[in-house]
Amino acid sequence: MNHPDKPMLTYHEIDGLLYPNLQISNEATTNQQPLGKFGRLALNHLKNHHPQRFQILQMEGNLMKKMQQVEQEALERMEQLTDQLLRLHPMPQTDDTLKRAQHLNQIKSIAEELVLNDIILKPR
Repeated sequence: MNHPDKPMLTYHEIDGLLYPNLQISNEATTNQQPLGKFGRLALNHLKNHHPQRFQILQMEGNLMKKMQQVEQEALERMEQLTDQLLRLHPMPQTDDTLKRAQHLNQIKSIAEELVLNDIILKPR
C-alpha cells in the first residue's frame, strides 16, 4: 500500500543485497551549486543533531534544495541585521582604519551569531 506522504524508493543490487538509490536532490542544478558557509553549517547541524530529519530530506531528494533555501535566508537576514546594527551603532568618525575595521567586524560577528541562533540551528 503506497502512501502519498512516504517517499518512493528504488533499489539496486550488489552481491545479493539491495541498496536504496539515494540522491541529494531531485534537481540537477541544485546538486551543482556549492553551499556557502551558512548552508554547510545548517547541513552539519541537521546531520549531527537531527539525523532522522536529515535522512528523510535525503530520501525525498530535497536536502540540497532545503540547504540552499537556508543559505539564501541566512544571507538576507545577515545583510538586514548588519544594516540595522550599523544604523544603531554608526561607524566611528576617525581616520584610524583599524578602529573602523574592528567596529565593522564586531557588528558582523553580532549579526552572524543572531543568524546562527535564529536560522541555522532551527530544525527544518
